[in-house]
Amino acid sequence: MTTDHEAIKNWTKKHNGVPGVIEEATTANDSRPLAIIWPENRKEAKYREISWDTFFDHFELRQLALEFDGQGMSKDHRFVSRG
Repeated sequence: MTTDHEAIKNWTKKHNGVPGVIEEATTANDSRPLAIIWPENRKEAKYREISWDTFFDHFELRQLALEFDGQGMSKDHRFVSRG
């Protein structure tokens, strides 16, 4: 699990992903859930690519961390609360 922005960027880029949000889902405060968009999902209408700055602004505002396999080739991941 990490909150390190560079580690998240490097891992995402290693797997050819980009930062994004899920457009179809809404939460109680109408915030779009963050997503990492993989090449095979880029054409799906539910995803919208955003800048890394916007991604990390929301990441910090929501006090999230990313669980992922930083050593392996797996793209499995999930966003979790720091609290």
